[in-house]
Amino acid sequence: MRRIRRAVVAVAVIALGSTGCGKSDTGIETTTAPAPAQPRPKGTGPLAKEFVRTDLASSAADGGVPANDHEYARPFEEATAGSPPWCAVAFRGIGDKKVPLDFEDFKAVVGELRERDWRQSGGLRERETLDGVIGDAVASLGQRGWSVTAQ
Repeated sequence: MRRIRRAVVAVAVIALGSTGCGKSDTGIETTTAPAPAQPRPKGTGPLAKEFVRTDLASSAADGGVPANDHEYARPFEEATAGSPPWCAVAFRGIGDKKVPLDFEDFKAVVGELRERDWRQSGGLRERETLDGVIGDAVASLGQRGWSVTAQ
């Protein structure tokens, strides 16, 4: 029993999922076409999928979370145009004994997203284990027709 418990504690995941393909905050249709080679747009208007993908990856890196698990993100990247997965970006950073993740890392990633103009709706929802350790945390953020769920 103890051996299983240690394995569970040794692995932590910070997953970020973002969905778009709707209207931006200004009512303009958003697109997920490849982004032009320009700086990230400020303010209003559509936010391309490439910019959202970069926001997730750079927020996670700046928050100390390992790089994206490409197998987790692959179905979203290879989705058929117009399908629901095509309108989404997925990120999952997995910690282990060498690179542990904790609630502070999670809060750092959410803070990094807020610095990139993602607006958090509501607070962080946390669930503690019987040991008093936070076992699950969720935050919801949005920006220009995209929504992010961080877990």
